[in-house]
Amino acid sequence: MMATKKEWVATHELIGVGGLPKTRQGLNRRAREEGWEKRRREGARGKAVEYSWYSLPETVKKTLTLRASSPDYTLSTQEPSPTWIEIHRQLSDAERDFVVAFILREGVLNLLKRLDYPDEPPTELHRD
Repeated sequence: MMATKKEWVATHELIGVGGLPKTRQGLNRRAREEGWEKRRREGARGKAVEYSWYSLPETVKKTLTLRASSPDYTLSTQEPSPTWIEIHRQLSDAERDFVVAFILREGVLNLLKRLDYPDEPPTELHRD
């Protein structure tokens, strides 16, 4: 889990994560309003700060943990078609049904956007 490895998270690592604002100013304002514990970032110039892992919202911690953890799936280096077949094979029936239904309904591009911004509502993802 990320909390055991990293107790402080830099502002730039939090921008847009888990529904947080997408600008440095917006993020700092939200942190101030919610009373997140912060400190000056060591070795950084200017006003760079970092926030305590423990004071971050739960949704942000979950998103950061998911991004930091490695997947349980294993793949060997191979051509794309066998790779996709292997990914498909390693998914559970429920995961496979969910992913295939999403791709058929929303398309691959929206799947990729959803992976980059997991906490944005689907209506936000349709903008290009």
